[in-house]
Amino acid sequence: MISEGLKLVIHGVTDVGRNREHNEDAIAWDSRTGLALLADGMGGHNAGEVASALAVDSVRTSLAEVVTPEIVASGIVQFGDALRDAVDFANQEIHEQSHERPECAGMGTTLVATLFINHSVIFAHVGDSRIYRYRGNELQQVTSDHSLVQEMIDNGYLSQEEAQLSTSRNLITRALGIGEAVEVDICEDSTQIGDIYLLCSDGLSDMISDQDIALILFKHSGDIETAARNLVDLANEKGGSDNISVILAAVYRAYTEDTVIDDSTTLEIDRGE
Repeated sequence: MISEGLKLVIHGVTDVGRNREHNEDAIAWDSRTGLALLADGMGGHNAGEVASALAVDSVRTSLAEVVTPEIVASGIVQFGDALRDAVDFANQEIHEQSHERPECAGMGTTLVATLFINHSVIFAHVGDSRIYRYRGNELQQVTSDHSLVQEMIDNGYLSQEEAQLSTSRNLITRALGIGEAVEVDICEDSTQIGDIYLLCSDGLSDMISDQDIALILFKHSGDIETAARNLVDLANEKGGSDNISVILAAVYRAYTEDTVIDDSTTLEIDRGE
């Protein structure tokens, strides 16, 4: 829920890609509350679709009664803790479903989330889906992949260039639903006018470079719907080997009273169906 005088615009796209029969990604956003969610599911018999949808729905449900104008204005809630609790709740829901439904055994999902509160944005992160910040014509990855390859980079066993060629780059070390508890990375950033935050699945980040992402955001910084579509299209042009999901959240100055926030009352949800 962004401060008065600013306008938050969010748009997302999810695509099955060129090599997959089903889309196991799920995305959702709500410009009124400042919440954006992206999950990349995994599991046999299409259970990945179940896990990602559960993650998105559970986090949204958990936060529905917390992220309200009255509670935000009161200042009594620590929203980083609230977001962590919501992700923990989603983990429990997925874990329980994986044990109750044989066809969903072993399912799990990554998750990235942004929650805009006043002049700040809170990030939640589990797995190898990513969040980037585009500011002042520079793109910065603000999450660190929970993956085997990233651990090898951190420990000095692989360079960034070698990691791009590794056959193990999609082996993740954390996911929702795999265990009864999950470690969630939570961090916070102060927003600036002109910021664009990108949430994406590895179907985007594995296909196109940070330089390509930055160039598209530079060209379409005032039209994030076009930017999101162009990102997905380029990932498909580069091979589209996985499902591709993108959410862009842009912080603009509100020049007139009726554009302070997006007043849509509809939560956008896309499970790639």
